[in-house]
Amino acid sequence: MGGLLLLSASGLPGYASTGSTNSSVLPPPQPQGIINVGITPNQLAAGGPLPGNHTLALEEVWCAEAESNPPWYPSVNPAELHDSNRTHVYECAHFTGSFTGPNKVYAYASPVQYYSPIFAVTRGTDDLYVYGGAWGNAIPKPSGPFVAKLNVGDLTQLWRTDLINLNATTSPTGVWNYIGGLNVLEDGSIAAIANSYLYKLNASTGAVEAQLLLPTGDSLPSNTNFNGIAAWADGILVMKSMTRPPGCTFDGPLPFNVPCPGIENSPNSVIVIVDSKTWKVLDWAELPGDLGSRVAATTYNGNDYAYLVNSTSIFRYIWDGKNITYDNNWRPPQITQTGQTSPLAPMIAGEWVFDFTNGYPPANVSLSVVSVSQDNASKMNRINPIPIEPGQQSYIPSNSAVDPVNNMMYVMDAGVGKVVGLKYDPLTGNMSVAWTANQTTITFLSLIGPAEQRVLVGSNIHPGTTLSQMISTPPPSYTEQVQWRDAATGKLLAASDYFGPMISGFQMWPGYGGLIYEGLNEGHIMTLKVLPEPATNATSTRANMTSTTFTTVSQNSTLG
Repeated sequence: MGGLLLLSASGLPGYASTGSTNSSVLPPPQPQGIINVGITPNQLAAGGPLPGNHTLALEEVWCAEAESNPPWYPSVNPAELHDSNRTHVYECAHFTGSFTGPNKVYAYASPVQYYSPIFAVTRGTDDLYVYGGAWGNAIPKPSGPFVAKLNVGDLTQLWRTDLINLNATTSPTGVWNYIGGLNVLEDGSIAAIANSYLYKLNASTGAVEAQLLLPTGDSLPSNTNFNGIAAWADGILVMKSMTRPPGCTFDGPLPFNVPCPGIENSPNSVIVIVDSKTWKVLDWAELPGDLGSRVAATTYNGNDYAYLVNSTSIFRYIWDGKNITYDNNWRPPQITQTGQTSPLAPMIAGEWVFDFTNGYPPANVSLSVVSVSQDNASKMNRINPIPIEPGQQSYIPSNSAVDPVNNMMYVMDAGVGKVVGLKYDPLTGNMSVAWTANQTTITFLSLIGPAEQRVLVGSNIHPGTTLSQMISTPPPSYTEQVQWRDAATGKLLAASDYFGPMISGFQMWPGYGGLIYEGLNEGHIMTLKVLPEPATNATSTRANMTSTTFTTVSQNSTLG
């Protein structure tokens, strides 16, 4: 394990000791050349900051405390995609609108910009943390990743910890800046990844309490990025790297859509195991190739598994408490079929591991969704639920959601402009289409609410946006809105105004008391809240439907 670096906060140059704060309480730097988010009808309706429903928020605290989601903090949104199975199910978050009548959306934009926002997580009802600065090809280019704590309500900054300045480097090709990760650990501290470093932050002050240089195998740390953090219930973290080839100076979403010369020569990724209690590396292994998608972790039949994908297939590693090793006895058939492109990160629900194809590049054939048995890898089911029309391409660079309680799985295709709800049999893994809706998104889908009232939350790109505009490098030129759908039927419950674009491949973030947060590409954080349309306005609203009020959705979804 040579080359590892473990430092306490007191040992880091320029960082305060544990218990103090190394973070800034000044307003975050404002990117030059970025215009204000503007004022929309949703914002005019709110007229100012949006608090959540305080009574509901307290109930959500109790819900989260009763929920089993170790080793993450008991909160409505403690980790990227909520859990290490990557279900995207935020059961303790709520939709505060009506399921039967018209709804109204209220919106509020942060007064400052948290540039290039990637993740947001919650701890207590007054704790909201944003990770940004990690989209390396944003324009203007960010100096490096940061974590900021925001005041819930007006979204002003309480503290900001800049994790690393990637411009200040001795690397002749610069330091690759892309994604990272942000989760709240069970002890209430924050785990964050930036480049090849794993940080532990004090959630109250922002002080760096530990920093660990992760092993990178044959890749230089400056050419390596770790994307996402998963874990098993005992607090053992599992992370996976991506690499860029030696000599490459390109930044941003490699290896997906940045044409780095020699990309085929990128060193292999690595999988790394870290004890979150001691902040020490326990083991690591080289993976078969440079892998883009993030890792999913689960415990099944007493075994700790880590699931990953390459450009064609799913595979898994076993953690036995000492070593992380490839499971040679679990080798499912190839996921991709002729003409299909790379699969996304896996999602786990009970016996079944779900995945789907056509992540990048766009494909000229429709995508497949597969379910593979954890017990027997030869048991794989397939469905192609979103056919493409002549002249269309299939493309979806972002992950979806799976609901283990309701036996539902969701998939979308931005090239076709569809979102589909799939019903699956928990015994056989067979899938069938439950509903189909017109919706174009390249961001993650999330599920909020209790099992009997699940709501699917996702973005919808403005009609008329071309596929080339969606996959172009920043800054994107389109606009998009947030939509809330009944997850069981696809019924459209509410939709926001069209705001600036999000960063592709990320999600809306659930908050306490019925709030949803949206991070815009240019740095504003939007708070959104849905309430039933006031009775005095219901009649006129039904006659003059706007983008924020809906009384019928027969034109928006079709039951399968």
